Amino acid sequence: MLPPTSVVTGGYILAKKQTQKTSYGIAELYGERFLAISNKRRTELLDAGSTSECPSLLSFPQLAPKRKGRLSTKCGKKGGVCSIRNFKTIKNGQTFGPITTTCPIRFYENGLIFQVIGETLLGNKHAEIAKEIPFLKRRAGFANDDNNISEDVGRIDMVMVNVDGEQLDWCAVELQAVYFSGGAMSKDYPIIRKHSGNDIPMPGANRRPDFRSSGPKRLMPQLQIKVPTLRRWGKKMAVVVDRPFFDALGDMDRVNHVSNADIVWFIVSFKEEDDAIFSNLIVEEIRYTTLERAVEGLTSGTPTTLPEFEEKIRAKLPSST
Repeated sequence: MLPPTSVVTGGYILAKKQTQKTSYGIAELYGERFLAISNKRRTELLDAGSTSECPSLLSFPQLAPKRKGRLSTKCGKKGGVCSIRNFKTIKNGQTFGPITTTCPIRFYENGLIFQVIGETLLGNKHAEIAKEIPFLKRRAGFANDDNNISEDVGRIDMVMVNVDGEQLDWCAVELQAVYFSGGAMSKDYPIIRKHSGNDIPMPGANRRPDFRSSGPKRLMPQLQIKVPTLRRWGKKMAVVVDRPFFDALGDMDRVNHVSNADIVWFIVSFKEEDDAIFSNLIVEEIRYTTLERAVEGLTSGTPTTLPEFEEKIRAKLPSST
């Protein structure tokens, strides 16, 4: 299904011509690689909607959510987009960037990441998983109900537990996908439905992954709230992100051993074969950091100069318009 001018190398489609147009579009639709399926199949998946199964949940149903009292492996994400990637049009074809995950359930594939976390931090790749454990409690006097009763207000999404011993040996797990900014994914659907060429339908709106919102605004507060208490308890926080997400962060000084780490980063990517309908999650790297170094990486950026900053102020003043 790839245009004849494209070359696939290591899961990326490359070309040497200058980029003419670029935006982020669908990488995986209900688990199937957008590049590897026909446009007829893309339209079928759009039409199937909420009836479609989630391949990641099917491969690891232990974590499937309950709907109407039963475990469900149906996709719960409106539109079924698991991940996105950069699309570029060039003079003689198209190029496509690496897959970046927009749905945290995409990390569930075959339970691989949980096996690696369990083996790395608990010495047991078959560690059990508990979900949504209350962590923070609101102080009495701040509850929203009329009885002024304390209530649970914070949760740890996942806790992995080695139950072989008498005492609980466990670690917390945070799965962080990326948000995106720009046009809704639904803007791509009419283009997909009308497409009749041999190339890949381009995105219908400008959008990009918003690593700034996903990292400093979403992930960092979670770590700052939870990790200090976990550290006092002698427990680790495992954080799962994909390679594009991690590479968008600032540099983090790493520590040389898990015993000196507060946070253990499990960095994944997605292996793509030329005609394979599904990509395969692989664990690329395990990195140990302290909370302080992680916060530096999540917030770091290159400061603007004073003249540049003041020029931006002038441009925003009412008198400049």
